[in-house]
Amino acid sequence: MCYGISIYLSEPDSLNKDWIQKAAKNGFQYIFTSLHIPEEEGFSFVEKVKWLGKTAQDVHMEIMADVSPASLERLGLTFEELPLLKDWGISGVRMDYGFTAKQIAWLSHSLKIGLNASTVDEAQLAELLNEGLLPNQSEAWHNFYPKPFTGISKQALKDRNELFHRFGIRTMGFVPGDDRLRGPLHEGLPTIEDHRGISAIEAALELRALGTDKICIGDPSLTEETAKGFSFLADDIVPIHASFNRGYEHFWNSIHTNRLDAAECVIRSVESRGMDKVYEQDPSSVDMFGKGWITVDNKLYGRYAGELQICLKSLPANPKVNKAGHVRKESESLLKWIGSGQKYIFLD
Repeated sequence: MCYGISIYLSEPDSLNKDWIQKAAKNGFQYIFTSLHIPEEEGFSFVEKVKWLGKTAQDVHMEIMADVSPASLERLGLTFEELPLLKDWGISGVRMDYGFTAKQIAWLSHSLKIGLNASTVDEAQLAELLNEGLLPNQSEAWHNFYPKPFTGISKQALKDRNELFHRFGIRTMGFVPGDDRLRGPLHEGLPTIEDHRGISAIEAALELRALGTDKICIGDPSLTEETAKGFSFLADDIVPIHASFNRGYEHFWNSIHTNRLDAAECVIRSVESRGMDKVYEQDPSSVDMFGKGWITVDNKLYGRYAGELQICLKSLPANPKVNKAGHVRKESESLLKWIGSGQKYIFLD
């Protein structure tokens, strides 16, 4: 799985540089920018683009740039000169209206190509391939939707992903940020409408489950905590914020794996029973273990002693099981994405 960020050239260089450096530090691998968003006015366009290319190269991040025929005029380039963008640090271009299938196919032999995943249909895709489009040089990029209630459905995204995958083309979708939101509406920039207002981590996990290959933050920033969470997602580890009772603090920053034969009611840690730690019976008495509670089997459970579990629903309490802590509210919605064989980490 590959994660990226969006950079808007009308933002101050200092903010963009800070965002790029924060993203690179947390495992993000590419940058999306638009060279034809109407708000991008009032500065030396070519100098800004070259500055972005150099800044991205310094932290080993790729750039995909949204272009239109009007963008080429502002860049001072003809269509045939687009491959020169590589010298500016731009790896590929997302092309939509204003270009022919023959032009797009030709350019795929020089630059990575981003197609519009939300609008290109199967007939258009077949035409592009007949003209010589290279699938291994192409990606299908979904749109983001600034206006509330205009994002696409989960099923629509899944269907489009499946279409492009049949032709060997990877897909990308956007999730909203959670720090500074992009104006002028400041309503988040998701691809899927249901992702507007939810955590970027949860939205990314759902895009992944729907078959999306690359995920990009649409808004121009994430909080430090969320950016750190993506550093774990980049290694296929779900970050779970938890609180632990006294005696169980050693579970913070520990990585666990849900068993391959995943249980219906609990997430069972593969690693916990090998941690060589013995737990006495907890004298506290409760009737039920709540959803999101983290439990550890005490020594009364024999061969299961030491096993850590996360409750996925309310369960009857058991004297052989201690309450070790609980998943914090902000991470409860992530538990459903810890399926068979999925790794996760407990964070403070």
